Amino acid sequence: MTGDAPDMAEDVPDMTEDVLDIAEDAPEMIADVQGDDGAEGSHADDAEGFAGGPRDPSVLTSFADHVAHAVSSGHRWHNETNTFHLPVGELTITLDDVSSLLHLPITGALHNFHALSVEEAIFLLTELLEVFAEEARAETARSRGAYVRLGWVRDIYEMRCQAQWWIVAARAYLLHLVGCTHFDNKSATYIHVVYLDAFRDLGQSGGYAWGVVALVHIYDQLDEASRTTTRQMAGYLTLLQYWIYEHFPSVHQCVTDDTYQETSPCASRWLTSKAHMKGITGAPYRARCDALTVTDVSWLPYTEHRGVRAFELISSFQGQLRWGPMVVTARPERVLRQFGYIQSIPPPPVSARLSHDDIDDRWMHFADHVLAVGELCLVPGQVFADYMEWFFWISHPFMIPTQAGDQPRDAPAADPEEYMQLPTPQDCQTIARGGASADGSVRARQRRRTEH
Repeated sequence: MTGDAPDMAEDVPDMTEDVLDIAEDAPEMIADVQGDDGAEGSHADDAEGFAGGPRDPSVLTSFADHVAHAVSSGHRWHNETNTFHLPVGELTITLDDVSSLLHLPITGALHNFHALSVEEAIFLLTELLEVFAEEARAETARSRGAYVRLGWVRDIYEMRCQAQWWIVAARAYLLHLVGCTHFDNKSATYIHVVYLDAFRDLGQSGGYAWGVVALVHIYDQLDEASRTTTRQMAGYLTLLQYWIYEHFPSVHQCVTDDTYQETSPCASRWLTSKAHMKGITGAPYRARCDALTVTDVSWLPYTEHRGVRAFELISSFQGQLRWGPMVVTARPERVLRQFGYIQSIPPPPVSARLSHDDIDDRWMHFADHVLAVGELCLVPGQVFADYMEWFFWISHPFMIPTQAGDQPRDAPAADPEEYMQLPTPQDCQTIARGGASADGSVRARQRRRTEH
C-alpha cells in the first residue's frame, strides 16, 4: 500500500488468500459471561465503590454501565483507560504491537472523511469503481444503506482485472482487504463505502498511518464490547488474537510455525488452525487469567524482531488518535512496563475531546507528545512499591467470583529478585529498544516464554 499503483500482472492475487484466518477456538480477553467479578481491595471494608468491583470508582467512572458489573463477566477492557485490567496490572495493545505483529506503518497522515448518505455512496462507487449508477443503487438498496457486500466487491475486482482496468481493480482489491481486516464488522458480509475514498489516489494511500487505523478500530470495538448491551465483538480480531499469543503464553495453547522467518510479521509465527491448537474456554480460561503473575507475562516479546522492525519513538505517543470521525486515546503512561520502564501510579485519565485539526496537529508533531522517559526497569514487569495496592483499589483484577466466606484477594507483594537475575540498567534499555543483555540471558528468557 505504498507508492504509486504499479502495473498489475495478469496473474492477479486471489482475494480469498490475503486475510489471516481467525481460529474459532482463539482465547479471548473479553466477555466470557458468568459469575460475579470478585476483586477485593486492601483498604477499609467500609470504603465506597462497587461490591466485587473497584472500591474507588474515580478511574473506572463508567463501571456501573460496564458488562462486568451488570452481568458479571470476564471482560477485562475498560474504555476510561483503554487497557486490559488483569491481576498483574494494566496492559494494552500499543502501536509497537501493531507494527511488530502486522508490519503496518504507524507513521503518516490520518485520513479525513465524513459519514456518507446513500446518494453520496452511489456517486463514490460510480466514480472510483466505475460501475453504472443503476448497479450501485441496486447494491446499496440490497445492503440497506451506504454499504456494499464484500462478495460484490470481489466480483467487481475480478471483472476489472479481466478488462485490465488495473487502477480500478486495485481500489476494489484494497477495499475488500480492509473490509476483511481493519474494518471487519459484525455482519462479516458488508463494508462501508466511505472507506473507498482512502484509495482514490493510490499513490497517496500508502502515506496513511494504517497501523493507527487498526489500533483505533480495535480500541473502538473493545469499548463497544464492554457495554452491557453488546453481545458480539467485531473489529480486527486477528490483531487481538496474536497480541494475546505474544504477551500471555500461559493462557493459550498454541504452537509456533517451524518454518517462520523472522523477516515476516510476528503474527505469522503462530499456527492457529484447529489441527494445531486447542481452545481454552470457561472456567479453565478464567482460572489461568486469574493466576497470572508478572513472570507469566511476556512484557517485551519482540526483542528478536527488532532487526526487522525497529522500535519507533512514535509508538509511545500520548494522546488522541483518529480515523475519520472515530476517536480513541492512547495512554502509554498506564503500561510503562511494555516500554521497559518501571510502572508507577499513572495520572487520572483525561477525557476532554480535541478537535480533529488539533488531533492531527499533535500527531504530526508527535515528538512533543510522547511518553516521558521513566525509570528503567531492572527486570521485565517491575512496578513501584505502591502501584499494585493502588491498582487493586481502583480496579477489579479477577474473573472468578469470590464466594461468601472467601479470604480477600489482595495485591501480591512484588519481589522481582525472586524470579530473575538482575541485568544492568543499560541492559534493560537495550532490551526494551530491541537488543539483548550483555550475556544474552534476559533475551533468551523472553524468547522461551513464547515457544510452546
